[in-house]
Amino acid sequence: MVIEVEPEQPRPSLPADKGLAAQAKVPDTGQLGCFNNRQRMACKDIQQRFRGQDGHYSTRLAYRDNRDGTVSDLVTGLRWQQAHNAQRLSFTDAQSACSRLELADNRDWRLPTITELFSLSHWRHPEGPQRYIDERFFEFAEPGPEVLRNDPYRASHNVSMMGQTWSSTEYVGEIALNPDATHYFFFNFLDGRIKAAPGQGHTRLFYRCVSGEPWGDNLLQDNRNGTVTDAAMELMWQASDDGQPRDWSQALAYCEGLELAGYRDWRLPNIKQLQTLVDYRYSQPAIDPKRFRQQDKAGWFWSSTTHGENPAMASYICFGPCTSVEGEDVHGAGAQRSDPKTGNPARWRARGGQRDETRIFNYARCVRDVD
Repeated sequence: MVIEVEPEQPRPSLPADKGLAAQAKVPDTGQLGCFNNRQRMACKDIQQRFRGQDGHYSTRLAYRDNRDGTVSDLVTGLRWQQAHNAQRLSFTDAQSACSRLELADNRDWRLPTITELFSLSHWRHPEGPQRYIDERFFEFAEPGPEVLRNDPYRASHNVSMMGQTWSSTEYVGEIALNPDATHYFFFNFLDGRIKAAPGQGHTRLFYRCVSGEPWGDNLLQDNRNGTVTDAAMELMWQASDDGQPRDWSQALAYCEGLELAGYRDWRLPNIKQLQTLVDYRYSQPAIDPKRFRQQDKAGWFWSSTTHGENPAMASYICFGPCTSVEGEDVHGAGAQRSDPKTGNPARWRARGGQRDETRIFNYARCVRDVD
């Protein structure tokens, strides 16, 4: 069985130099609806200042159920373990479990990188609790109440948000809460966020194995006109942000109105496209310093994707440290979280057990498809 993403409703018409990309090298987010700052709306009725969001641009999302316990992603070429591994393991044990896996006459399994793992994230229904994976193809289940037994943040955690799943990507910076430990990024398929966790000690997370040629590395070319082309992902990026923090609708409008290097079809990237730009070899900031300029090294950058549990939130990437209200790096540069789309940051208290900071006014780095 193969399923490709299809619109849930007619797409709005866009200017002549904008439109829907039929093919892509980055899997689509699956988010097809449109939203204002509070709620879902028909894309045809959305106000001008919310134009250019994720739901206005569809790329390609295509899986094939191989009927042998594996699923092939026809965009990335990766082959995934279909089943949910219910036993949460340490990082080392998860890595070992994948390397020992024999499945579908294949022994070439490994723990995925964070970019590979995040390519599975699915953002189809951002209106309440959801699982950020396409359950038409992949199995996933909440853990039992025992998952909170040794959780240092159990006062603010609940079972329905404990979908953390290991990647093999190491954080090269230092997490303030445990500076001596080596941390690895994970994606949470129950709350839709990338963060980092210590690879030593009592940390136990889910895992899902992958096989195939590694996917997610960039192939960057400086066009020397204020743009950088990623030939691997077939995307062209703004080489330098303008250093102006904006709320979500302002960031959308900025990219929709950008004229750069003779092109006018710029847009705010969706969360999967933006995440492919993270270079996990760096942390101050987590982006290739030879080809990109980030004016605020501590900056966070908006995506065009509305976040899951609350339509008033949109997803962003911490290219700078992902900080608490005290300014400590608690999740790692290259992590991904959500902020309110608009409002006064001073009215927000620390969020979650790690006291996440709320900024609201984040930066924008615009993208377009390669011709």
